[in-house]
Amino acid sequence: MQNYLETLKLRHRRLNRLIDNCKAHGRQQEMRQLKRVRLLIKDKIAAAQRALSPIHP
Repeated sequence: MQNYLETLKLRHRRLNRLIDNCKAHGRQQEMRQLKRVRLLIKDKIAAAQRALSPIHP
C-alpha cells in the first residue's frame, strides 16, 4: 500500500508540473482536464492515507 501511495504522489507532482506548463503556454482546455485528473489522484491519495493510518477512538 505504501508503494501505491508513493506512486500516486509522484503522479500528482508530475501533473502539477504539466499544469504549470499549460498555464505558461495558454492551453486552457488541456489545463482543465489535467486539473480534474489531479483532483482524482488527490482523492485517491487521501483514501490511501486513511487506509494506512491507525484508527484512534
